[in-house]
Amino acid sequence: MKLTDFIRDRGMLLLLHLVCMCAAAAFFRMTGYSATNTILVLTVWLLLLTAWLLVTYLQRRKFFLEARQILDNIDQRYLLGELLPDSYHLEDRLYREMLRRSNKSCIERIRQIEDEQKDYREYIESWVHEIKAPITGIALLCSNRRDALKVGRSAASLSGQNPVDGADYLTIDMENRKIENYVDMVLYYARSDQVYKDYLIRETSLETIVCQVLEKNHLLLIQNQAQAHVDCPDSVYTDEKWIAFILNQILLNSVKYRRENLRLDIRTMREESGVILVFEDNGIGIREEELPRIFEKGFTGSNGRDNQRSTGMGLYLCRKLCERLGISFYAKSQYGAGTKLYLAFPVSNYICRD
Repeated sequence: MKLTDFIRDRGMLLLLHLVCMCAAAAFFRMTGYSATNTILVLTVWLLLLTAWLLVTYLQRRKFFLEARQILDNIDQRYLLGELLPDSYHLEDRLYREMLRRSNKSCIERIRQIEDEQKDYREYIESWVHEIKAPITGIALLCSNRRDALKVGRSAASLSGQNPVDGADYLTIDMENRKIENYVDMVLYYARSDQVYKDYLIRETSLETIVCQVLEKNHLLLIQNQAQAHVDCPDSVYTDEKWIAFILNQILLNSVKYRRENLRLDIRTMREESGVILVFEDNGIGIREEELPRIFEKGFTGSNGRDNQRSTGMGLYLCRKLCERLGISFYAKSQYGAGTKLYLAFPVSNYICRD
């Protein structure tokens, strides 16, 4: 608090004192007081007023400096009303009480919202686990039915029946996999703010994880005549499940924004700071002006407008999970020539004992 601001705030009081001093001087002169006595009285008055203003200013300045220090040093600033320094001023006590009541209401509202979000998150997680049962059932039925058709195709032809083409079950299985991927995205999004509750950091072979992701999507890759080259001899300290989800989302994006003869090149590079996983495709690429925004929530860009199935959530969720895991995630792209996505795993000292 500046002295000039304090004096300006006391402007009406100072004006009142000035009027009173002039009135007192006129009264003294009218009642026969000498000019010397009148000046002496006014001087004492002025000194007392100055001393009072100075003491009051120092007290108020100290109070607000302490309040500002408290505000700067606490993380939950809505608790300021509980931590304000004591003051004998009535207005300070009234303000403090109003702040306390206001903050109490704010805290209660925050807790209510947190409880609602927790209930919603738990419901989503429960729903995801429930919905995965029929998804897995459909996948098993399609797989078993395709195998049965291969065995019984000849017998069905001899009996004059028209067996269902195995391609129909393959199509159903493919659509079922899409549903499963979207369900997984919902689950990981619900857990993205609490990754620390569901991860296990240990030494992980990137080649194993990449091959698992490719195997999981082998039908999609075959359908799109994709070729994949994997060269990931390095291991890193991370969580297998979360990295598998991130790589799966990147793979789905590559297939979604593909060109003919999709080629994937997945490799690792070891540097002093850690290991970098490079996921490269020869897809349609990303425009230069859109590249800084591809990790924003809901951003689809010109490619997304051409592809009506785009949600703008895949890369956003990948970036968010990477930040929770301490992984740098960035992209380079040339429009019409493909995209490179980089996951930089830092050197880690985490040790997991099974």
